[in-house]
Amino acid sequence: MTEKEKVIQIYQDVLNGKRARFPNHFFVGEQGKNYLAILTCYLIEEYLGIPREEIPRNVKAETLWDHRLRPAAHVQGWTNFIEVIENAYPGKFKLWEFTQVPWKYWRGETGEKRAIEAVRYVIEEKCKMTHHEIPFRVNHHFFREYRLSGIFGSGAKII
Repeated sequence: MTEKEKVIQIYQDVLNGKRARFPNHFFVGEQGKNYLAILTCYLIEEYLGIPREEIPRNVKAETLWDHRLRPAAHVQGWTNFIEVIENAYPGKFKLWEFTQVPWKYWRGETGEKRAIEAVRYVIEEKCKMTHHEIPFRVNHHFFREYRLSGIFGSGAKII
C-alpha cells in the first residue's frame, strides 16, 4: 500500500466513524500540507464525484468542513476554504470563480485591483472581446454569468 493509499484509508476510516479522529500531528508541516492536498482531491473528485472543472461552482466551505477537513486547515493556520483548495490545486482556479469568496475579497485597494484583474481576464481571456464589443456585451448579465456580481456590493471602482 502506497503512502497516498494509507492516507486515504485513514480518511475513509474517519469519515465512516471507524476512527474518532486523525492521528496526532497528522497535518503538521509540509507533510501535513501534502496529506491535506491528497485528502482534498480525494474528497472532491472521488468521494463526492465532482469533476475538476466544476469545483468552483460546486465546492463551498461547508463541503470541506462538513467532511472533517476544517481541523486540518486550522493546523496549517488556514481559516478559509479557498486556502485548502489552493493547496490541493495550486494555480488551477481564480478565487472569484467560486460561489463564495473570502470576506472583504473585493474591498479596499487590493479588492479594486482584484476586480479589475478579474473583469480584464474574463473580457480578454475567456470571451476574447475586442474593445469595440465591450460596451455592447459587458452589462449586468455579463457580471452575473461570470460570477462577478459580488464586485458591486464591495465598493470597488472598476471603471
